[in-house]
Amino acid sequence: MKKAYAIIIRNGLILLVRRPGMPVWDLPGGDLLPNENEREGIRRLIKEQLSFDSRIEDLIGIYTKEFRDEITYVYKVQETVSQSRMESQDYVAFNFFDLHNLPLNVYPERHRQIRDYKTGRYPVRLRFKTNKWVFKFTNFIKEKRK
Repeated sequence: MKKAYAIIIRNGLILLVRRPGMPVWDLPGGDLLPNENEREGIRRLIKEQLSFDSRIEDLIGIYTKEFRDEITYVYKVQETVSQSRMESQDYVAFNFFDLHNLPLNVYPERHRQIRDYKTGRYPVRLRFKTNKWVFKFTNFIKEKRK
């Protein structure tokens, strides 16, 4: 499964979003369509989810997860029209936060990806480690639910 997320900076602040039923902040983006290019996919997701046009600037990193068939692309994205009006049916909240004072409830993986952006040394290639027993337990629960 391929995913793409965007780091959108406006006036030195980073855009974070919250999905319905999730009490944590996340970067805008999500699942890509099968056979969809990553750059086209993140541009499509931004247009569909936040209702504004964007331009892809840099690849921040490519992230994979141990024991999972998942690859995540994170891009620095710029609004084509400065201070674009945002509307969303997909998110219950979206807000701009200070890069150096992020909320505590941000996905840990996104924290790492934002930190990689702040270092300025990108693109990054990273594999997130997963505890093997937690992974097996999670799969066991998924199998029992079916």
